[in-house]
Amino acid sequence: MEDLDVVSSFDESWIQEFEKADKPYDMFTQEENSRIKVNILYVNKKNQLEKIRESTIDLSKPNTIKREELVKLIKGNDRCDKVKYKLISILIYNFSLSHDELKNFLKDDKKYDFMTCLRNIDDYGLSSSISCMCDVNTLYILFSEDDKKTEHNGNSNTTKRVRFNLASGKTRRRKI
Repeated sequence: MEDLDVVSSFDESWIQEFEKADKPYDMFTQEENSRIKVNILYVNKKNQLEKIRESTIDLSKPNTIKREELVKLIKGNDRCDKVKYKLISILIYNFSLSHDELKNFLKDDKKYDFMTCLRNIDDYGLSSSISCMCDVNTLYILFSEDDKKTEHNGNSNTTKRVRFNLASGKTRRRKI
C-alpha cells in the first residue's frame, strides 16, 4: 500500500516545466520528409533560362521519391507554351545535417554538399532533415528546348510513311 501512496503523490510539474522549456528546440529535431518542393527549369535553344515552374508534391512514402512520381513530373512538364522540351538533368537538394553537426556547418559550410545528381530515374531515398530546414529540400528538373519537336499551330511534325512495291511499280501511302 505504501508504494501506491508514493505514486499518487508524485509531483509531475517538473516534467511539464521541462517540456515547456524544451519546446523552442523542437525545430532542431530530425523529421522525415513527407513533401518536397519541385522546381522545373526550362532552357531555350540559346541556353538561356526561359521559365521556372515551382510546386510542392506530397510524397507517397516518407523520405522516398518514388520512380512513378518522377516519371509523372517529367511527362507532365515536358511541354511548356506549346514547345517540346527534353530532360537534361534531375538534381536533389537534401539538407541532411543533424542538430549536432549544425554548429560545424555554420563555421565552415564548404565541407558539406547536399546536392545530388540522379543518374537513373528510379526510387530515391531522402535523409531526414532538421525540422526547420525541411522546406529547403528541393527537387530540380532541368529541361532544354528540343530542336526536333517544336510545335507549330498545335501540331507536331510528323513523318510520312511510304511503302514501295517494286514488283507492281506502284507506291502508296500508309495510313497512320
